[in-house]
Amino acid sequence: MLNKVARYLQEHNMLCDHNFIIVGVSGGPDSMALLHILYKLRGEFGFQLAVAHLNHSLRQEADDEQELVARTCTGWGIPFYAQTVDIREQAARQKKTLEEAGRDSRYQYFNQLALQLGADRIATAHHQDDQAESVLLHLLRGSGIRGLRGIMPVNGSLIRPLLGISRQEIEQYIIEHNIPSCLDLSNKNTEFLRNRIRWQLIPLLEEYNPRIKETLAGLADIAREENDVLEKEVQAWWPEVIRQQDEGLYLDSQMISSLHPAYQKRLIMTALGQVSGHTDWSRGDVMRVWELMQQPGSSTTIDLKQNLKARKVYNQLMLAHNFPRIEPYCYELPVPGELTIPETGETYCTTVVQKDNLQPGTEETCIDYDHIQSLLWMRSRLPGDQYRPVGLKGTCKLKRLFIDLKIPQAERNAIPILISDNEILAVIGYRVAESVAVTNSTKNILVIKKVSDV
Repeated sequence: MLNKVARYLQEHNMLCDHNFIIVGVSGGPDSMALLHILYKLRGEFGFQLAVAHLNHSLRQEADDEQELVARTCTGWGIPFYAQTVDIREQAARQKKTLEEAGRDSRYQYFNQLALQLGADRIATAHHQDDQAESVLLHLLRGSGIRGLRGIMPVNGSLIRPLLGISRQEIEQYIIEHNIPSCLDLSNKNTEFLRNRIRWQLIPLLEEYNPRIKETLAGLADIAREENDVLEKEVQAWWPEVIRQQDEGLYLDSQMISSLHPAYQKRLIMTALGQVSGHTDWSRGDVMRVWELMQQPGSSTTIDLKQNLKARKVYNQLMLAHNFPRIEPYCYELPVPGELTIPETGETYCTTVVQKDNLQPGTEETCIDYDHIQSLLWMRSRLPGDQYRPVGLKGTCKLKRLFIDLKIPQAERNAIPILISDNEILAVIGYRVAESVAVTNSTKNILVIKKVSDV
């Protein structure tokens, strides 16, 4: 057993010289076996040990289990640390299951203690049977290849030295070495899905394949290796498809759609993880975003879990918790002068020049100033806006112009509309009305230039 675990530690590069390992120990057979094995191997590998125990306060036996772990650590000369948490209260407050709240609290405590003590590894006692259960759990939830990896042997500072060991081998090891341990009767409670998989589903599958646990653990190994290859390819594509990243992500949906569907969906999963900070996205979640990406047109939005929203805007796929909204605005435009629009953060300056002195530049809108009879205003669009742009024999709805120019819905309120006497004279940066277009007879030109973003 010691040799088998030692080989597993080496095969998966779990340790390097002078590691300091926090061992998560509940007092059950699995974690007590892990502690004993690492205690025996510490001289060979040259690492330092400390034990972390989280008392969940869920069962009457919890204090006795903590005492057993503390007493064992004292006998073996291993530093012992413990924390007590009301998991039932936390689960209710955070709207989690007891299982989720317990897991999250354990890892939070382990990581805090590792930071406090300067430890660089955290070891947990997950074994081959746990791996088989995890693969089935992910399979039942509709996971893809990433979920089929199950429990990772190494995940950052977290290591699982017993992942190649079966529960039966652990139980035999406990007996042979007379290692004290406690039995958690809640592990028999079939209210928990994982326990139903352990005590009901796996025994049923063993009727078809007596080595189903090994088979599922092998599937996890294959999935992990193939997932690594897929991840490397996706990371190579990532800089090519990302267009903007601030409070959300903006991706080039056209470029993503040109890739193999496997890469498309993995890129979507990667984006969901980056924006939300969560990696537990199912195939169903990914498929909803993927189907959205296939839809033509603009401004289709769907709500996802983790308070996340996805929006397809022409050739962009947008993921964010909240999409920015520009409030309506209307301001008088001084001529000559300068106007800053607080709602958009954009500044525009105006000058009047004679036609012969005009030097056209970028970000400029030019209109025939001689046709201006009243005050000028800059406002955001309004429902039903119409005007007659240069070259059109009739009026055109502003909405149609935005659609033809493929201006995203979220950006349309930011575009200033120049008006005078309730007539639209220009869509700043895009089109000028026929009535104020510069012609051969124009003498004075009003130049409106976008200066900067505040």
